[in-house]
Amino acid sequence: MRCKIVLAAVFVGAALVASAACGNGPDVAATPLPTRTAAPTPDGGFGPAPTLGGNIVKLSPAHAASVSRASTITTNNQQPKGVCVDVTFDNLPQSGQSFRFIVDEKDVTAGGDTVWIVPSNTAPKNGTICYSPKNGLTSGKHTAAIGVQDPNELNAPFRQVVAWAFQVTE
Repeated sequence: MRCKIVLAAVFVGAALVASAACGNGPDVAATPLPTRTAAPTPDGGFGPAPTLGGNIVKLSPAHAASVSRASTITTNNQQPKGVCVDVTFDNLPQSGQSFRFIVDEKDVTAGGDTVWIVPSNTAPKNGTICYSPKNGLTSGKHTAAIGVQDPNELNAPFRQVVAWAFQVTE
């Protein structure tokens, strides 16, 4: 009995496939897929502004700012431009080694396009780290983040992380 039911189901299924292949069935219009329309956000799509404090004092460009490409090109390493962060070395075991700097998802902490400005080599209290590629940043939206960690315990969680985004125009 089961064999007859299975054979009947196979036969009916084969007939349906054959009739669809021959064009005897109804035309089936493709159902359009819904499209997602992003709701406008009051922050221009940059997300909320980061909270500064701790060892991170100032960000440049500021969060959600629009800056010219020329302002991201450094012509004098004593007065760097680009993506910069003013920091303090308060309560850190070392100064610059305590920071990790990421721009556009790339670690630029120790790259050739990154410059540290520290006003004193003897027990510095603060400094500025700037990332400025030779030709500046390309036009468009960019992201940056800086994290504070103990350089002697690289597997320990970051003490502080600040992330932000900004726009570069021609």
